[in-house]
Amino acid sequence: MNETLAELQVQQHPDKTFIGRISRGFSFLGYEFNESGLVDVVQSTRARCAERIRQLYEQDVPSQRIGQYFRRWFI
Repeated sequence: MNETLAELQVQQHPDKTFIGRISRGFSFLGYEFNESGLVDVVQSTRARCAERIRQLYEQDVPSQRIGQYFRRWFI
C-alpha cells in the first residue's frame, strides 16, 4: 500500500489512515472499495453533487452549464 501511494506521490493523513482488512471495505477520494474493487460512489459525495446542482439551478445558471457540471462529475 505504501509503495503504491509513494508512486502516486500521495501522503497518508495520520489521523485519517487506518490499515485494515480489505474485506471491510474503505472509501477513498469519494469512492467506496471492497475486495472486488470499486463498489460505488460514497453517499456523501452524491449528496454534495446534488446540492451543487441545486445551487446552480437556484442561481439561474444556464441549463447547458448545469449539464456540463453533471457530465464532468459522472465521467
